[in-house]
Order: sequence, then structure tokens, then C-alpha cells
Amino acid sequence: MRTARRSDSYLRAIRALDGSGRIGAVEVGKLVDDIRREFHEKYCAVPIGIVGKCHLGPPFEVHTLATDGGIIEHYRTGQELPGGLEKARTMASSDAYLAIEVYADRMVCVRPDGSTVALGSD
Repeated sequence: MRTARRSDSYLRAIRALDGSGRIGAVEVGKLVDDIRREFHEKYCAVPIGIVGKCHLGPPFEVHTLATDGGIIEHYRTGQELPGGLEKARTMASSDAYLAIEVYADRMVCVRPDGSTVALGSD
């Protein structure tokens, strides 16, 4: 199942997440606001979280963004992701995807070019 291509501003915001250790709380808040606004305006649904490959290096594997509170966390290999996000880890670890959006009923895999593929929940 395919879904709409993500905007350039969304892709920039997602790419900035990996630098969260170097950006301030105000900037993180703006990233989350930008992401939420895009989902409310275009898709009428906001993911429970977004999982992406972490480029900080070992021991970190993936990072998450909780869209309800703007919390960015970096997770070590083997460290379990909270709130149903664990199911996105394998795909998020791949270079094929920039991010995995996790919803209650599906996941949307976002490629680096913004194209997407939606997968139903298991």
C-alpha cells in the first residue's frame, strides 16, 4: 500500500533529529511542531512515534521521536523501544528508509527521497 510523498520540510526536520544532541530544546520543539503541523494539515493523523537510524555511532542503533511530547531518544543495540515502536526497529536500521512512522494501525516507511510505503499492522 502506498501513501503520499513527504514534503521537503518534513524530510529536513527528520534529518535534523539525529543531531538532537547538539540542538537546544527550543529547536527540538520547533521540529516537533513542524512535523505535527504537516500531519494535521495533510494527513489528519499523527503517528504515535517516528523511528530512524541513528548516525551517532556505536553503541547507538536507532532514535525515536514521540510526537506527543517532542522527546528524542537514542537507543543502543538491543535496548527495547517503548510504546509499540519496537516493531519499526529492523526497518529503521536499514539505509533504505529515512524514517518509519508508527501509527496504531500501520507503519509508514519513508524513503530518503520522500516516497512512502504503508504497511498494515501485524
